[in-house]
Amino acid sequence: MAAEVLQADRRFIAGLLFAILGAAGFSAKAILAKLCYRYGISGFATLTLRMAFSLPFYLVIFIMFYRLQSPELRAGFRRHYLAMGLVGLLGYYLASWFDFVGLEYISASFERLLLFIYPTLVLLISLLWLKTRAGRREIAALLVTYLGIGISYHNETGLMGAQAHIGAMYIIAAAITYAIYLVATEKLARHYSPLVFTSFAIIVSAIAIILHGLIAGETLLDFPPIVYWYILAMAIFCTVLPSLFVAQGIALIGSNRAAIISTLGPVMTIYLAYRVLGDEITVAQTVGTLCVLAGIALLTIKGGKKKDKAELHG
Repeated sequence: MAAEVLQADRRFIAGLLFAILGAAGFSAKAILAKLCYRYGISGFATLTLRMAFSLPFYLVIFIMFYRLQSPELRAGFRRHYLAMGLVGLLGYYLASWFDFVGLEYISASFERLLLFIYPTLVLLISLLWLKTRAGRREIAALLVTYLGIGISYHNETGLMGAQAHIGAMYIIAAAITYAIYLVATEKLARHYSPLVFTSFAIIVSAIAIILHGLIAGETLLDFPPIVYWYILAMAIFCTVLPSLFVAQGIALIGSNRAAIISTLGPVMTIYLAYRVLGDEITVAQTVGTLCVLAGIALLTIKGGKKKDKAELHG
């Protein structure tokens, strides 16, 4: 009995660490992107290079985990791969495009907070599209979350001016497209490993983003070496490794606990923006962030089992 308890404790601690490391990695993405923007590279060019650096890693991940699937699941995957690719384009190609462009106009802290409302958007889409019913807990979560967004938005416009409106629209579009992706894939991907589905979706999206960048004539080769080091770090430490860490964390402690831990993300981004970028931390930003996190926690604690794939996004 003692050995079983010790094993369970070790499993919980390991899962906790994996989930925290995943949240930290995803939180640093916006910081590295902002550092790149200081050298004149555009948001979409940054995204194109990020996906180009990430693509080889995800090809390896997909091949490794696909081989672990049973023959029946492989056959099912071959039947559904076109649909998976299409919803992947929605969730990663469009959402990432909107996200990186929006970051050009708003602070890293507000970007992460605004992007983090996707669980509430999943709920709203489910209410409107799937005709589900909302209880008091869900309604309270929506009210608290959007109160926090309103406070944070007012604070952002005071700091960034009119361009905050443009950036907010892009990030909201990113959150909406990703929320639609989550709703659309809830049934489609339920039988597959999260890493098989997610890596395949990212591979398809990465190819689309790279082709888009090349066709659009994005400047990709005329920047100082430090830019490419930042983007390589973003690809490895803010994309590939966090997706692996969070998937492992979910496997060890469950999606509910992993989702709750992911709420540390916006807090980590605010701290990193303060330490690395020199952004100001205001009272309004703090209050708005706490409201958003409280609202997301209300949804997450009840619906954590539905968030497995959501936690792989950064």
